[in-house]
Amino acid sequence: MTNPLLAVLLVGAALFAAEPPTERKTYGQALTLSQSQTLAEALAAGAVKDEVLLSGKVLKVCKKKGCWLVLGDDKRSVRVTFKDYAFFVPKDSTEKQARVQGILKEEMLSVKDARHFLKDEGASRAEIAKVKAPMKTWSFVASGVELSDRP
Repeated sequence: MTNPLLAVLLVGAALFAAEPPTERKTYGQALTLSQSQTLAEALAAGAVKDEVLLSGKVLKVCKKKGCWLVLGDDKRSVRVTFKDYAFFVPKDSTEKQARVQGILKEEMLSVKDARHFLKDEGASRAEIAKVKAPMKTWSFVASGVELSDRP
């Protein structure tokens, strides 16, 4: 004969041990692509004219408005801005997992823009003053962003 109390305890323990479902929050347009790639894979392929779906970790976020984020890993990163400045992400999004849909392109970042981004992320005046010349960089303009606490 089965002990009902034991059955309740076992079911309760199983429910407690199960991880809660991953909450995903979308900003901007809904993501329509299903096949994501890492930044390393996308950079190896080079700039594209079609939208791509990147996945990775949020390394930095604009501390003023949440109007950009930096996506990447220990070796590579890309600044993600939002199409038409139409949406923002929470300023506490650092360390979250992200999927971003948009256009990856290589461009020259002006001194003015580089200093602006450093100021937005809270860099010191000394660090901002070190920027003396435009730099070649990758950028990503996202039409939509999905954030979650887990991959």
